[in-house]
Amino acid sequence: MSLSSREAFIQRIRTIEQAASESFLIDRVLTDVAHNSRARLLRNGLMVVAFTSLEDFIRARTGDLLDAVSRTVVHFTDLPEVLQNAATLGAMKAARSRADIVKNAGQDPIALIQEAARHVASTAAGALQLSRFSLGYSGSNVSSGEIAQIVTSFHAADAWNEISLIASRCGAGSLPLKSAYDQAMRWRHEAAHNADADTQPRDLETFCTQAVSIALGFDVILSRAARLLKQGDAKILAGKIKVSTGLSLRFLDPGTRGYREMGESATRAAKVTRNLDDALKAAMQKASKNYEPVVLRDSQGLPASWVVTDVM
Repeated sequence: MSLSSREAFIQRIRTIEQAASESFLIDRVLTDVAHNSRARLLRNGLMVVAFTSLEDFIRARTGDLLDAVSRTVVHFTDLPEVLQNAATLGAMKAARSRADIVKNAGQDPIALIQEAARHVASTAAGALQLSRFSLGYSGSNVSSGEIAQIVTSFHAADAWNEISLIASRCGAGSLPLKSAYDQAMRWRHEAAHNADADTQPRDLETFCTQAVSIALGFDVILSRAARLLKQGDAKILAGKIKVSTGLSLRFLDPGTRGYREMGESATRAAKVTRNLDDALKAAMQKASKNYEPVVLRDSQGLPASWVVTDVM
């Protein structure tokens, strides 16, 4: 069974996070030039992979949610204008750019263009299918501005502040995540293009923690907006809304007797379950009634993984 975009992202980030503390990535004395050079190259490579993992998740999850909105009960012309533009003009422009990349790699770009053309044509007649190239593919990398554009296209307001707020409510602290993302992109570019770059293990560990927070906040906000658009909610169709308002969260926290299921405002556990899979199933049953995301936190209270119930 293939992993979901969320599961694949978490798996890759946790692997990089664990590798960051391995001895072969830690510098030795200055005279051990050979080891230190190898360690530096490996750390730089992992920084590029870590950032790419987050970009891949942003694109893949956006594609999942574009698929969900494609099954909306409203007509394409009643969707947000910015999403209409992204699904037509934006999709064709991005598909043309991606086709050039595919062609330069020695592959056939025609199928890609044909798929994008079919999806754009569906906005006029037939079963609607919003192209995966509608959002997130305007450049070779996904900038913080493009993430904001994705969120705004789903009529969710105040993108980065909302992402940071959700992450903070999940225990990730109050760091503005847009700044963290921009810094990570600079680290990524430095690691990829500067032969003298020297990514530190602490930089990798810091980014892995921040990447989970960014992905979590993005997923929760965009999934809620996508469900509302799919259902034809009048408020979100009329204009951008703050999605975090009215959104409640459910947590699973590890304890001595098992995993403690907690509502966001609760002071006591609703249930304690020894097995994680059983705890998650039980929490999901309750959470799905009110479309609550379920967030698994680690022993330090930081978000480790999550599941959304708006759009799986």
